[in-house]
Amino acid sequence: MRWIVEMQERASERRLLRRACQAGALVVLPALAALLFNAVRPEGLPLIADTDYRDEILVPCPENVREARAVALIELPPDLAGLTVVDARTPGEYLAGHIPGALSIPHRSLHSADEQFRRRLAEDLAPLRGIPGDRILVCGDERTGSGRDFAAVLLEQGFEGVRFLIGGCAAWEAEGRAFERPATSAVAIAVADLPDDLAGLTVVDARFARNFRRSHLPGAVSVPYRMLSGPEDEKLAPIRGVPGSKILVYGSEARGEGKDLAEVLAANGWAGVRYLDGGFEAWEAAGRPVEGVAVEGGEGETPGAGGGDAGPAGADGGGES
Repeated sequence: MRWIVEMQERASERRLLRRACQAGALVVLPALAALLFNAVRPEGLPLIADTDYRDEILVPCPENVREARAVALIELPPDLAGLTVVDARTPGEYLAGHIPGALSIPHRSLHSADEQFRRRLAEDLAPLRGIPGDRILVCGDERTGSGRDFAAVLLEQGFEGVRFLIGGCAAWEAEGRAFERPATSAVAIAVADLPDDLAGLTVVDARFARNFRRSHLPGAVSVPYRMLSGPEDEKLAPIRGVPGSKILVYGSEARGEGKDLAEVLAANGWAGVRYLDGGFEAWEAAGRPVEGVAVEGGEGETPGAGGGDAGPAGADGGGES
């Protein structure tokens, strides 16, 4: 009888092995088939992400364990007497408008995770050396938390008592407090007033680069305004020598990059520049043509799926941006 029991046990083991092989085949074979199909399709998805985020805002999980104190507008004097204001938003946002006298020190989210960013942080903080932390007020973008996060960075760097503004720079401006914006001759133009082929115009996309890659106006060039360091930034190379009256700028309606970049350009030698009223969304809603990988189906998206802002969940920068 013992040999019968052993035969039954071996048969049971074979059944378990066969079922395990079948289960493995159900997992491996579809995966191999998918990889093969992806390899032969014209617009195969990369197995390794090829997006370059250096020109965009990155928002990793914060590493700071200490939080700076938040301060409301009502607690601050209108002239901010005795305070050093630090604008932690992106350079482009600072150019488009800021609190008078504020220093532009963009929050770089990777400062503690990368040696290059640590060195840059030391350079960024040079203007603040010798200023007591309780005399520093950080203003950022409430949506990205750049003010709060950069205040935490300053706290980590020894600026005890540093504070950040609740609601950020937008809250300051919304209250009617003094806010410097460049004198501008930028003009809004409606989609209906533009020719279908945009003949004779240099079209500038002010959104984040990844939004531009997904979908954009035909022939547009990408100039992510939130990443601009100033009028001499190399990102503006595509429009050097182009008259402002021949430039059309657009962004996403939600974040207003088109208007902001147009104002910066108009104040820096591109007089007569125009921006698209309603942004990319208005162009798309009017049924006008768009280009990009979303249109070609390379990312499995529908045309214009990247039209709105897919910027930083919270930077951009960046972001970003």
